[in-house]
Order: sequence, then C-alpha cells, then structure tokens
Amino acid sequence: MKIINLLFVAFGLLLITGSCNCDSKADTWSDEQKAEWTKSCKEFMKTNGVEDKNAVDFCDCMLEKTSKEYTPDEAAKITEEEERKLWESCDYTW
Repeated sequence: MKIINLLFVAFGLLLITGSCNCDSKADTWSDEQKAEWTKSCKEFMKTNGVEDKNAVDFCDCMLEKTSKEYTPDEAAKITEEEERKLWESCDYTW
C-alpha cells in the first residue's frame, strides 16, 4: 500500500513539474524557423551598428522570448509595441 501511495505522489510531482511550460509556444517553432529568425535578427542588428557578439546575445534572448509568447505565424505579425516589450525584457544596453 505504501508503494502505491508513493507512486501516486511521484506521478503527481511529475505532472506538476512537467506542466510548468504549458503556455509556451516554443515547441511550435521548427529548427529552420528558429535559424531563419535568428539570421534576420542578427543581420538587422549588424546593419544598425551592433557588434557581432552583442547581436548574437540579443537575438538569442529575443528568440527565446518571442518563441515562448508567439507561434512563428504570430511572431511575423506582432506590433511594434509588442516587439518593444520583448526588446525591453532582454534589457541589453551597448
């Protein structure tokens, strides 16, 4: 009987910890979509005078934040205000 109770508790903990990112949309992004998004972001940053290392760090942060909140289709249509909020959440200053 104790083993069954222990199994129920263990299973319950797995469910709780496994569902922490249930609102994340990151799993809707393919590796190709992530790579293309990152490439475009880095090109934009470099065009605007940001050093390569800073562009990589910033774009990695932006991809993480964007993919968590939006599907690729949604990300293509976000407003400037939504993008600005993501930008600020990465909080990079050069």
